[in-house]
Amino acid sequence: MREVTAPSLLDLARQTQLMRASTAQFFPRDVFRDSAWDMMLELFIADQQNRSICVKELILVSGESATSALRRIDRLEGAELLRRRTDPADHRRLAVTLTDRGINAMTAMLQHLYLTMGNATNRGTETRPD
Repeated sequence: MREVTAPSLLDLARQTQLMRASTAQFFPRDVFRDSAWDMMLELFIADQQNRSICVKELILVSGESATSALRRIDRLEGAELLRRRTDPADHRRLAVTLTDRGINAMTAMLQHLYLTMGNATNRGTETRPD
């Protein structure tokens, strides 16, 4: 008999990223979008995979203009959720990574979305006396 294991945080982040991408089928892109969440998901996934993301990649993930995406990156950096550093492999690029605060926030958010809210959903289906 095969043991069923709980999904990892990486799996949950990927699932969330796929759900975010699927909303484009139903809503106009410029109306139903939060580029900060998309950036944080991408950075969390990259962190879990031990890979780096450069600013240009993060701008593409955001779906915004370069100017708007850079403003969003500035705000996330100001909130100490991410940091930019010169890429050691290519000094012309800036690598972006989550800070410990950013990793902790994403971990807590993913756990809340999938563990806490999942349990609340199950509780909501119980039969209640009239």
